[in-house]
Amino acid sequence: MNLFIKPGYRARGTAVYFDDTAYADDDIIHQPHAYTLAGFLASRYHAETIIDIGCGSGRKLMGLQGIRRIGIDYGANLVHCKQLNPDETWVEADLESCRTLDIPPEVISRSVVLCADVIEHLVNPTNLLALLSKLATRARAVIITTPDRDLVRGIDDAGPPANAAHVREWNIEEFHSLLRASDLAPTFIGLTINNNKKLEKKTILAVIDGCPLEQAHQVPNNFRPIALCATYNDADIAPQTVNALLDDQIDVWVLDNWSGDGTFEALESIASVRSSLNVERFPANGPSPHYEWSSILTKKQQLAATFPNRWVIHHDSDEVRASPWANVSLRAGLYLAQRMNFNAVDFTVCDFRPVESGFSPGVDPRVALRFFEFGRRPGHFKQVKAWLQGAEIVNLTESGGHDVQFNGRRIFPYKFLLKHYPLRSPDQARRKVFQERLDRFSPEERASGLHTHYDRWNRDDPFLWSDAELIHFDEHETRASYLVELISGIGIDLLSVSTCAA
Repeated sequence: MNLFIKPGYRARGTAVYFDDTAYADDDIIHQPHAYTLAGFLASRYHAETIIDIGCGSGRKLMGLQGIRRIGIDYGANLVHCKQLNPDETWVEADLESCRTLDIPPEVISRSVVLCADVIEHLVNPTNLLALLSKLATRARAVIITTPDRDLVRGIDDAGPPANAAHVREWNIEEFHSLLRASDLAPTFIGLTINNNKKLEKKTILAVIDGCPLEQAHQVPNNFRPIALCATYNDADIAPQTVNALLDDQIDVWVLDNWSGDGTFEALESIASVRSSLNVERFPANGPSPHYEWSSILTKKQQLAATFPNRWVIHHDSDEVRASPWANVSLRAGLYLAQRMNFNAVDFTVCDFRPVESGFSPGVDPRVALRFFEFGRRPGHFKQVKAWLQGAEIVNLTESGGHDVQFNGRRIFPYKFLLKHYPLRSPDQARRKVFQERLDRFSPEERASGLHTHYDRWNRDDPFLWSDAELIHFDEHETRASYLVELISGIGIDLLSVSTCAA
């Protein structure tokens, strides 16, 4: 039995039954985001049931509302569940030996399966792994969690676990290897918080589903999304963000709102040598007195309708968008979404902040600006801004561009990443906020509640942030450490809030 744990590790020879009912009323909730994520994915996957394998007291499962719930356990835990919630579905199974569940296949096929902090309790986990592998071939998604030994106990820990109910514990690399060897190759694997009090990222979380990740490297040449990109006075960054899209074989159509800093000319120069870029002034008849966001959105709606059966991205020139995977491009990620029969994509906003004043025009913002905070404004949590264009004109204007609407919309279960670089240096930030934005916003749109996001700034603000209050972005470490936040937005509200450094 190869369980992929390091040589010399000592596991327990027997398992102590974990009676979760003793903690049923405790104010500490373990793996809370695993359950919230299960509910989120059930909604996105249009699943009807959540199956909780090793449900314990059932408290966390019962916290999920508006969906059928099935709990799996045995002994005192299952007795408690049946007594407290007799109208729910409870299935008895000793996971040490069980390889099948008494649940109809048609129910499993419309379910999200959760197995939270169970595997470390088993002397022989191979039966559980075989069960989960079988379920993964039918269910919409399977979520598995277990403590990360290195993070909980330190890298020198050789077992047995300090928790007497645990037989063995893995680190994330070992657990990833175990899952892959058990036909449970994760679509995602990373960390989540251990409980709702300490909020420590010390629990491994893996998501297994039917995502054909191998096809990300087999995208047909004729799969060509198009980004509809609005810009105004972004000459220091627009050429880089537009070129990044073009390099990813994404066509770009720029609507320049009569920039006066050379943005239009710089992009026209690129268009002269790259045929997949189109640049036009908007409005076509000359500059408008105000920045009319609704008019730009209406124009994007009309443009999008001219590209039926293609993915359209509602884009700005200070953004870099990415797939949920470090090694999968934006274009390839959209291809995977379409292969899985989804036609819209949501995004998690990461606002990158300057920690020094040296941003230079022409520098790749992904290199120059490495520290970010998650977007927290209400509009940041609904960013459905990429879609597979159908025959009808979509609706962007009703949501102010945050949430594209059309009939038959099916949002991809996992959020993509929006790297946002609105403020890049103190000088650029003051010019943008107080000269180029606040004075140009449409009074009518302001009165309707739009364009309020710059109201909190003052002219004497330093527009520099302390890197200690931000998250350093690393393509692999950040995606692993903030997995749940990035793919779902869950837990962002619990993270600390940064401020401008004095």
